[in-house]
Amino acid sequence: MHHELVDNLDVEIPTAVSTTVTKKEHILEKLNKRNKNRQNYLDVKLEQRHKDNLQLEGTDYFSQAFAEKVRDIETRIKNVNEAGKKKSGGDGPSLDLGRHFTDITLEIQELQRYLTTSTMFLSDFKIKACQSIVNELTTRSEDTRTRLSPKKKFGFSGRKVAPKTTLNPKLSSAATDKVDSSEARLHMATNKVINWTIANRSNEYIYLQSDKINGKDITITNLENCFVELRGHAGSLQISHAANCIFLTGPIARSLFAEHCIECTLCVGCQQLRLHSSMKCRVYLHVTSRAIIEDCREIEMAPYNNDYVGIEEDFQAAGLSKEQNNYADVADFNWLSSDISSPNWRLLKGDFISINWEEMRTQFRQQYLDNSAL
Repeated sequence: MHHELVDNLDVEIPTAVSTTVTKKEHILEKLNKRNKNRQNYLDVKLEQRHKDNLQLEGTDYFSQAFAEKVRDIETRIKNVNEAGKKKSGGDGPSLDLGRHFTDITLEIQELQRYLTTSTMFLSDFKIKACQSIVNELTTRSEDTRTRLSPKKKFGFSGRKVAPKTTLNPKLSSAATDKVDSSEARLHMATNKVINWTIANRSNEYIYLQSDKINGKDITITNLENCFVELRGHAGSLQISHAANCIFLTGPIARSLFAEHCIECTLCVGCQQLRLHSSMKCRVYLHVTSRAIIEDCREIEMAPYNNDYVGIEEDFQAAGLSKEQNNYADVADFNWLSSDISSPNWRLLKGDFISINWEEMRTQFRQQYLDNSAL
């Protein structure tokens, strides 16, 4: 009897101990997982708070710097206006209006560039308000120049006027692209190329070559059914509100910020990618830091595969390493769990990874452009 009890104990004790250990391990695993998720949540919140603080500080600094630049330009316009009035009244010294207004125009150009490069952290309202100020300064400068400049005498000339060349409106290039009106006035005044802005286009193939975009900040907004090709190394690229578009670019020195993109295909190389409020987009990406998405759904990622003559030099000029590509390192700010992958994006697989951009370009032209007019 004693031996039977011992035998029974020998069998039952390990089972009880094993069950207890399993329960403890299960509880510890749940606690560790809960703590890990909580820590991830706190890390994301801390990062968001840090980002908000940086944005607030950046906005405050921008507002002060922008206001100072505006005051300086207003003072220069006022001084030139007063000096011009004195000269016209015979009281003032000789005045080189051309030089003064060229300097003012260059300052306005610098102000426009400062605004363009700061749009990453400014609200839409702030951007519109500041752009309105830049436009107003441009108008005031041009009006003052016109008012103070000597009036030309009318006369007849035997010179023939060259006929205007009619361009195909469906095939856009750097020479025919639309530019914001304030930037166009600055371009005419200084004979310098100012950062391109492509806006309000549909069913068009838009091509900007390297000598027009190298080192510049490109802004694109309100496009539908467009194929945009940027050949060269831009400084930065911002895309807002695009539907069913293709963006094929060379390496971008700094960041690509895209928002409100629906059913778009992007082939881009950059230092950092920020994709916001977009859905059903396919991104062929070369990124040296990481990609960040927020409020996005159905995003597909694949390695960058654009190629053209001179792309190696463009990568060097942009300061990007071709050997370092973190296209699969995507941070989703709307997904906190570290154990489960975000359902908002995935890596592209299959035949879609290898894409022939020449065929895509040809198909687009056949579908949206009138080839008889090309």
